[in-house]
Order: sequence, then structure tokens, then C-alpha cells
Amino acid sequence: MTNSVGLKPHDADAEAGLLACIGKNTEHWADALERGFCEEWFMEPINTKIASKMIENDNAGWEVDDVTIALAFRDESERADVFHVFDSVQTTGHFKLFLEKVEGAWLKRKAIDACHGIIEMACEDGSRAPEVVERGGEQFSKLSLKEKSKLRTGAEVMSKTWENIKLRQETGGMNGIPTGLKTLDSMTCGWQNSDLIVLAARTSVGKTALSIELALSALRARKTVQYFSLEMMNEAVMERMLANTSEVPVRVMVDKVMTEGQTDAVEQAKNFLSGANLYMEDAGDMSVATIRAKARKLARTGLDMIVVDYCQIVRPEDIRAPREQQVAGIVWGLKALAKELKIPIIMLSQVNRNAADTNQCPKLSDLADSDRVGRDADLVLMLWKKDGKDGKEEHFVELVKQRNARLGCIPVEFKKSIQAFEEKQKKFLN
Repeated sequence: MTNSVGLKPHDADAEAGLLACIGKNTEHWADALERGFCEEWFMEPINTKIASKMIENDNAGWEVDDVTIALAFRDESERADVFHVFDSVQTTGHFKLFLEKVEGAWLKRKAIDACHGIIEMACEDGSRAPEVVERGGEQFSKLSLKEKSKLRTGAEVMSKTWENIKLRQETGGMNGIPTGLKTLDSMTCGWQNSDLIVLAARTSVGKTALSIELALSALRARKTVQYFSLEMMNEAVMERMLANTSEVPVRVMVDKVMTEGQTDAVEQAKNFLSGANLYMEDAGDMSVATIRAKARKLARTGLDMIVVDYCQIVRPEDIRAPREQQVAGIVWGLKALAKELKIPIIMLSQVNRNAADTNQCPKLSDLADSDRVGRDADLVLMLWKKDGKDGKEEHFVELVKQRNARLGCIPVEFKKSIQAFEEKQKKFLN
């Protein structure tokens, strides 16, 4: 069969071979559907028509075998062409090879289309370079994240499940990155790969300080952490890390009134932070595409966790879209990145102003700008405070969402001078 559709990548023989394999052995139909089988996979007109008829029959509950499909074509000349396609192979032994070739050619065509779209956008009068780059990053990310079949046997799943249980037995239940809060570790087993963790709080409650605490805990466990600070300069974040690690307030360092013990503690903290696997970014105009590109580059040499401070000031892909859609796109992008790199990502978020004076834990519905923030997250932590009986503020870290696991409230003490959080008392679980 000749190439009659121009220069776009496709393999007419592989297309016919794939359809013939399915037609001769319909057990392959489920495998094809799991990979995303669709009309767009095919470039030859007759192959497109056959694929369309197979999908139509399947949706109607009818058979997709070669005879049924061929007889569905009433035009005799067209029916002859269909039988010719189904006769293109004698056995179905090369089904997987045909599947890979046809799907691969389709992905190449999608990549070419994406490139053309980016070129057109770049050539438009008034288009902004960052928006063009963002659109390109989004398009290619979607292609690279196209999921293959995840179907596994029960025995395979059981084997992996038991490995995880044994690991947690050996580590006291911990099989993820330590959070730094003992009770939170017992509730989550540590931060898990591919999870998007939302840390939310009202303004000036201490969410950046807590994110630093979480990052430091990972660094102490010899993990590699990438910290994206979109609001504060790297040096300001490092000051807080230095104070937290040394337990010496920055004001004491600046005023040169440190004791000998404090001087030693600061030197030890400096050495630890200088030698830790910590990478920091503080550009204020970062998009998800920028974060993705930098994270992918670092992941080539090893990356265990990302912190993004914070969601609402990540630059959206489309500045003209409604705010809810902008934030939803940011959340989806970071969730996709966590899955792609198979690492936890901690994303900070604001809560709505109407939750500012309630003196109680904010709800998932209080997350700012979009309900997708809470809906797409795997875990949601709320950092909140209330007025205590003695007039002092009481702080709490509350786990308000965790898929199929425990929720609860952890009383903590916030030592503002050194930007550190410590658990106050025994845990309270729901």
C-alpha cells in the first residue's frame, strides 16, 4: 500500500497490520483500547474508516472481527478494500510491533502539529515570548505524559504491596520522606512518591516557615530538595533556614551578640546547609513550564522532593483565562510533574479572606481561587492558629485530606524568632 497522505510520519503497512491483527483476534481489541486506540492513529483513508467502524461497533456492543466489520460496508468496492486490509497479515504474532509503530507515528504527528501551533503563535503580532514558551511546554508535557497500560496481575500487585509493607515494618511504618513532625509521619508514613501535597494557611500564619521546616527534614535525611521561592529571595529563605537549623535568631547574628555556643551552632548550621543537596530558585515570573524544565534537568542527576512557594503566584499559562481556570492549570501541571518524576511536590497555597477571622481550621472549600487545589491534591495540610485561654496564640497543623488514610490535628509551637515548629503534645486523630 502506497503512501498517499504526504510527508507526515505514518506507516501504511503497520496500520493495516494492526487492524488485521485485531480483526483476526479480537482479544487484541482491549489492549489497543488501553493504549488509546482512535481514528487519529490512522492516516490512510480506508484504515481510518475501518477504525471508526470498529469503535462504532464496540460502542453499540457489536463484534469488531474482520468479517463483521467488512460486511458493514455496503459499497462493494470499499468492502473489497476492507477485506484487502484484513488479509494483509497471515498471523497476529506481530500485533505489539504494529501497535508500537502506529501509536509512535501518531505521537510524531502530534508533535509536528504542536510545533506548527507554537510557530504560528510566535509569529502573531503582540504575542509574548513567555506565553509561547509556556504553550510549548504544556503541549509537549501532555505528549510525554501519555500513559501506557497499567494493567497488572493480582500476583504482581501483591508482590509490590508486600514489599512496601515489609519496608514499613523495618522502618517503623515510615517508607517515605520524613516530615519532621513525628505525629504527621505516623499519619502519612512520610511524603510518598508522585503525591501532590498542599500546605495552606492564611496570610502571615507561617506557611513559608513550615515549608522550610519540611524541606530541612528532607535534607537531614540526605534527600535532594529543589525549593522554588516565588515570593522571597533565596537569601531571605536561607536566613530562615540558618536560624531554624542553628536555633539562633537572625537578629542575634546581625547584631553580633552571639554567645560562643551560638557562634558554634551557626557555623555547624552553615556547614550543613552548604553541604546539603539543596537547590533554590527565586525568579518571580516562573510558570509551571519553567518549573518543569528546571526540575527535569535536576532530576537527571537525582531529585527527591520539590517545594513551590506558592501556587497563586505561579504565572498562569493563559493570562486571559478566568482565574479559576488559571489556578486549576497550575495545580494540574504540578500534579503531572509529581507523577512524571515520581517524587512528592509540596505546593503552598493561600486560603480565602473570608476564612481569616474564624478562629478555626479552614475548610477545603476555603482554598483560594479554585476548588481544584483541594480536589486534585493527594494530601492537604492546613496551618492555622487561634486565640488561647491565656491570650497566647495556639498553632495547629491539621491534615484535612489524605486518600484512604487518617486525618487529624497536631498542636505545634511556632518559635517565630528562629522560624521553627515543634510538636507540643500528644497527637489527636479523627
